[in-house]
Amino acid sequence: MKKENSYSHILKYTGLLGGVQVLHILISVIRNKVTALFIGSAGMGWSDLFARTIELMASATNFGIGFSAIRRLSVLYETGDTTRTGRYVRLVRSWVLLTGLFGMGVTLLLSPLLSLFATGGIDRTFQFALLSPAILLATLLGGEIAVLKGTHRLKPLAAASALSALAALLLTAPIYFRLGADGILPVLLATGTAVFLIHLHAATRLFPYRVQLHPWRYLRRGSHLLRLGTAYIAAGIAGSGAEMLIRTVLMKSNESQAGLYAAGLTLTVSYARFVFVAMDADYFPRLSTLMNDKKELSVAVNRQIDTLVLLMTPVLLLLALSLPLTVRILYTEEFTAVIPMVLCALPYMFFKAVYSPLSYLALSGGDSRLYLAMELAYNAVLAAAVITGFRTAGLAGAGIGLSLANLSDLLLILTFYPRRYAVRLQGLTVRRTLHQFLLLTAGLTCISRPEAGWHWGGGIGLTLLSATLSWQLLKSETGLNGRLRNLWKKVSGKPAGTKGETDVN
Repeated sequence: MKKENSYSHILKYTGLLGGVQVLHILISVIRNKVTALFIGSAGMGWSDLFARTIELMASATNFGIGFSAIRRLSVLYETGDTTRTGRYVRLVRSWVLLTGLFGMGVTLLLSPLLSLFATGGIDRTFQFALLSPAILLATLLGGEIAVLKGTHRLKPLAAASALSALAALLLTAPIYFRLGADGILPVLLATGTAVFLIHLHAATRLFPYRVQLHPWRYLRRGSHLLRLGTAYIAAGIAGSGAEMLIRTVLMKSNESQAGLYAAGLTLTVSYARFVFVAMDADYFPRLSTLMNDKKELSVAVNRQIDTLVLLMTPVLLLLALSLPLTVRILYTEEFTAVIPMVLCALPYMFFKAVYSPLSYLALSGGDSRLYLAMELAYNAVLAAAVITGFRTAGLAGAGIGLSLANLSDLLLILTFYPRRYAVRLQGLTVRRTLHQFLLLTAGLTCISRPEAGWHWGGGIGLTLLSATLSWQLLKSETGLNGRLRNLWKKVSGKPAGTKGETDVN
């Protein structure tokens, strides 16, 4: 297990899944450009609202089974007993199918209320009702992703993610080209179907798809999934509800502003999230097996924070520098209005890099009450901060609200989690985090200035300094420099050396 806690292990799977996410981002660049050209900012606002509705209803009805199953699956798979693991996979899939059908039915029944809440009238009831199959697909997808993560099938998961991105592009472009904004619902349903089928194929290669919906005494064996799931569902409702409330307030204010906010949030989150993609897939299952080993638990948490912070900071600064060009490439000239928002919101992702490794402790330990309390507090602050910021200072104020919400979440988590789980943050990790935060703050301040000397000179200099510090740590802790030299020698046909080029972990 120590090897699995090494920087090399963390970087390996961050690189594997992060590399796929970079491909996902590149494909999304084309997809977003197509979407912006064919349906405009107002259409993107509606697309985002429908997508958030799918998230809300799926979170409200799936009982978090897709997430809570990962803990048990990971422990079972570690024993090497494939028969017991296969039986548990069947139980999980049975519950996922039931909750998916439940979510589909609930969405159909509540479609008039969803239309009334989101738009102020019931004239779009039929459109919200048409989202019901997407709820089923989203829930089923969560179950198959849980199977892949819980059984450590990370390479098939990465491949499925890449294929899903490509399939979404191939479906989105022709539909929007032909139907324009009328293609929003067909795109959501078509891409949802394709993504589910791709992940289903990856998961069934090891465990064929089987479900058993009766008798009740069989299904009752999965009741433990609902206990953590009850807290997870409430947290999911709170999160999706907060996001939908924000979108609704913005839509009622101005449809174009809602579309711009969605684009700004995508720029802030989506193009830096490759750093986080290994969290659910590798870190969470690994953490679940360490809850009784406090020493190794602390090591895992500190190293995960180090890796996330050191990778995230230069990425955020590089994104900030490239915003004027990035926005024009990804969207249209109309969307340059989101640049101030994104600059104000980038600390949001830095704070997330710090607290995410700690926040997984409650889920790994099955502490549903603490997890729920933290999520409710965060989402209340998020909605209030973003809406207040938007009403006070427009899109830039919304970006400030995003950053303040995650800062408050970081402070709450630091107050309760380390003490509750006997996890000690190492002084070196704290210093590295503070150093990178100062570089990020100084870099964003320079980049926000219109003067070329400050914007380019200061921005590039601080980005390079942050990247250099990150490289020095990764090189010293993982033997990365030696590995690269060995790789170069193999490629060039020269014999690989050994001295000083072995993996220290």
